Amino acid sequence: MKLQLTVDHGKRHEVIRIVDELAEHVDIVEIGYPQMMTFGLGLIEEIHAAHPDLCICVDAKVFHGGTGVTTRAFEAGAGIVTVLSAAPDPVIVKMVEKAKEYGGKIMCDMSAPARSFAKRTAEVDELGVDYVAVHTGYVPEYDYDLETHRRWFTPKIKPLDLAKVARRNLRHAELALGTGINEGNIRDVMTLDPEIIMVGRAIFDTDDHVMAAERMRRYLPFEG
Repeated sequence: MKLQLTVDHGKRHEVIRIVDELAEHVDIVEIGYPQMMTFGLGLIEEIHAAHPDLCICVDAKVFHGGTGVTTRAFEAGAGIVTVLSAAPDPVIVKMVEKAKEYGGKIMCDMSAPARSFAKRTAEVDELGVDYVAVHTGYVPEYDYDLETHRRWFTPKIKPLDLAKVARRNLRHAELALGTGINEGNIRDVMTLDPEIIMVGRAIFDTDDHVMAAERMRRYLPFEG
């Protein structure tokens, strides 16, 4: 089981500083889509040069043109590149092929609506992605029906509901879980045996980032 640091905010020097601070305390560092849009792959190259053994997840959220984006990301130093589950099947297949060429991995970000979540999870699993990422919904803005966005609509999607659907439908890919995970709910998350636990604010919103990362790591199974 791996701990992934999600870096979705901050100026360039702040991103570099937080990665330098936590590189030895996490297994994967995800450079989020906002950072990729703002700073480009030059940021990945800089981080990879400073920490060549660190696995970097480039949250590219690919929807089309997967071959070119994937190639550039891996050449910049990425170990994992993300694709949206809404992407056409041929795009995902091409990305999987390119990842094998570079010795990297593809993470599929599940963007499917609740009504088709099970079907699409099984489909992307068969396409050969390495990880399927599900947002667990432990934050207030997810406390609504995922299809209508009506807060008063019932039944509501509860935390881990979609993650449980993904777990039942995965045969090959590993499960990655994120969004709102902290010490108060990580035990529930671990019951689904994810390969990757993605954590952001539970680390960033503390005075001691290293201690927070180490505290989260204590919940992960020891791999001696």
